[in-house]
Amino acid sequence: MKSARFHILLQYFKEDIISEEEWHELLAMIKTGRYKDQLEDDILISLDSAGKRNNWTTNIEQEMWAGIQAEIQGNSKKSNYRLWIAAAAILLMMLAAGLIFFKSEHLLPIKTNIAYKKQDIPPGENKATLTLPNGERVVLTDSTINQLANQAGGSIIKAANGILVYKANSMTGNSETGEKVFNIISTPRGGQYQVILPDGTHVWLNAASSLKFPAAFKGKKRLVELSGEGYFEVAKNKEMPFIVHAENQEVEVLGTHFNINSYADEASTKTTLLEGSVKVTAQGNQKVLTPGDQAQINKNAKEIKVMQVSLEEAVAWKNGYFVFNDEKLESIMHRVSRWYDVDYEFEGKQGNLSFLGVIERTKNISSLLKVLESTGNVHFKIEGRKIIVMP
Repeated sequence: MKSARFHILLQYFKEDIISEEEWHELLAMIKTGRYKDQLEDDILISLDSAGKRNNWTTNIEQEMWAGIQAEIQGNSKKSNYRLWIAAAAILLMMLAAGLIFFKSEHLLPIKTNIAYKKQDIPPGENKATLTLPNGERVVLTDSTINQLANQAGGSIIKAANGILVYKANSMTGNSETGEKVFNIISTPRGGQYQVILPDGTHVWLNAASSLKFPAAFKGKKRLVELSGEGYFEVAKNKEMPFIVHAENQEVEVLGTHFNINSYADEASTKTTLLEGSVKVTAQGNQKVLTPGDQAQINKNAKEIKVMQVSLEEAVAWKNGYFVFNDEKLESIMHRVSRWYDVDYEFEGKQGNLSFLGVIERTKNISSLLKVLESTGNVHFKIEGRKIIVMP
């Protein structure tokens, strides 16, 4: 994600929301010289999208880079911050379409009218609820490290940084004997969490998601149930296949890395394979995926559609990013509402807006909306925990 990080920092710089630490990070990346071609490509793409390609000249490019290099080869202390901005001003004007831009032949003038000065909404965080077999509910946050409970087959330890660890007893094994007890970890809107299952499988849960799993895996299969979105790094065990039940599909693996997006309010369930091999079964049909494949199952159809997709895009949420790839505004707002725990409504006709771009999920919602607004084709207003989307 290094190239994505470079573009993100450029966008923060352009929008004047870059911190001093981020500024020095961007400067260090530019000084390596590895991103020059990517930066030039972004300029040309933005210009072509805005229909302003005729404003670009080789002389402008040379002057721009001469100014930038003159600054970064000198003293890079904070005192030179505005000097560098001046040297790169023409670059930033040409990046008006930005990292995230409206896909249109006619780009409207940029306007930024977000009413966020008096109120803002922070991003989601590591929080979840663990429901034990006896019905007890434990609220999970980052604040403490402790042992939560002992269960048949092992113990539960809540580590820091949003990780719940299940440690199986050394005597547990794969025996069929003993009653299975199940736990459920669920994240609210505005939450995410990680859990390491008794077999060592590592699961990341996105916002508004839940995972049901046993305190110890017994028998011939390791079976879990997912609602929402989860990324799995499955511990290898050829004797016990790992099976994920989602809303309308079953995914079977031996040991692999994959992502399942199975929200009840989405039109389709998507399973994306990053490593290894998985078998997807739905309504009597089966498909075997290879790395880079995504299986899409429309909830109103029986067909399993398989296509090659961007892996970075599929797991961007797990890596701390929003990635918009020709994505409709309503779909974007749907995802934003989950992560920031907000509602949204549209006022007036929005047209068929699509956006491209990347932005970190750790930013307040105003930063994300400001970047979307920079296209000049959509505007936002924050009212409590509701986002008003306006043309």
